[in-house]
Amino acid sequence: MNFLSLPKEARFSNKYIFAFLLPVIFEQLMVAGLTMADTFMVSKLGETAVAGVALVTRIDNFAKQFFVALGQGGTVVLAQYIGASDSFNAKKSLKDNIRIVVGIGILIMLIMVLFKNGVLNFLFGGAEKDVLSISEKYFTVTAFSYPFVALYYVASATFRAMGESRLPFYSSIAMMVLNIILKYIFIFHLDMGVTGAGLSTLIAMAIIGIILVIILRSHHNNVSLTGLFRLDFDGKMAGRILKVSVPNGIEQGMFQLGALLIAGLVSGLGAASIAADHYARTISPLLHSMGSAFNAVTMVIIGQCMGAGNPSEAKFYVKHLLKIDYIMTTAVAILFMIFLKPLIALFGGSIEAQNLAFWIMILYSIGSCFFYPSSFALASALRGAGDTRFVMVISTLSMFLFRIGAAYIFVHLFKMGVIGTWVAMVSDWLIRSAIFFIRYIRGKWQQNKVI
Repeated sequence: MNFLSLPKEARFSNKYIFAFLLPVIFEQLMVAGLTMADTFMVSKLGETAVAGVALVTRIDNFAKQFFVALGQGGTVVLAQYIGASDSFNAKKSLKDNIRIVVGIGILIMLIMVLFKNGVLNFLFGGAEKDVLSISEKYFTVTAFSYPFVALYYVASATFRAMGESRLPFYSSIAMMVLNIILKYIFIFHLDMGVTGAGLSTLIAMAIIGIILVIILRSHHNNVSLTGLFRLDFDGKMAGRILKVSVPNGIEQGMFQLGALLIAGLVSGLGAASIAADHYARTISPLLHSMGSAFNAVTMVIIGQCMGAGNPSEAKFYVKHLLKIDYIMTTAVAILFMIFLKPLIALFGGSIEAQNLAFWIMILYSIGSCFFYPSSFALASALRGAGDTRFVMVISTLSMFLFRIGAAYIFVHLFKMGVIGTWVAMVSDWLIRSAIFFIRYIRGKWQQNKVI
């Protein structure tokens, strides 16, 4: 396609973009497949078990996305040092970013373990007693996985910042296979129920996360990890990292907090609505895996362009990547809707839950075609340039005003049930897209200094 062609002197060719992009897409699909496999296995324990696990999954997603955001924020600094050809500071930023993210993972684990019952009752006190009882069992195990989840995601983000997307893909496959095998053994052979489902995730994340850190030490990497356990923490470097990663982490934290508040809203709508919402959230990554992949590649490319001191080149690549993103997201959404009913039927839930999940995903698919790339990939471009504070403020305000506020209006005032919470989500995408486009056009993001 001529409108996707690049000049010969372009820093990143289309071949490079797709070589980076495809493994990330497949990795996201593997993660989506793992989530579906988890839900499928847990569904054999009954709809109440699915609902109980679904509530804790919201908390786990909160932690996971927070760690992903922290890791990606820190790797913006790494990407810019790579773009500036500063290997010394690139190594320091890599090491300190891992220390920061894993340290925060340990802190969150301790908080969740100590205040587990209070957190569950505060967020999901309106859920049925049987559902809440299962949630408590599952959360007892998954809370201990947070440091390893943090390690896994910060290591994966580090490899992508160095332009290496295949290794995170291979690691996600290994993690998925190990997780599924352990889950099958724990649930069906050792009869451990939802506790086994949580334990398998903990073990798989720990093993693969540690292996990734070992590989990071290799001198064959663009930037290698050395002296992780030395007492040489660099306060100035940590300040640069935190300046980018903290707003990014807060943004994702607020995003997931909003999701938790909405989960609390859904928890009072009955087991069928909880199950439908969980089915939809389980299969939706099959669609937004495309967008997630573009988020990763956009942040790396824009970060390296800005690190090289070329903001006009960064602006050019934002437009180029958005074109590709819109084309591929629309194509996948159409394909997704064709196979939607068989996908939902795999979970074997009640007819009511399946019908609700179907209409939720139709809405989600159509909304993705119009607003997902501009709402998320464009935000990643601004983050790659170091404009994380602006993205944080807009995303947080949009979350609370439109996603959460509108969700309560649609559910309680317009009596739309669980579908109303997803209508509110698409409304949030619309607002974010409009504001980020204005920010991009005005060009203030090109003036940011990270390193």
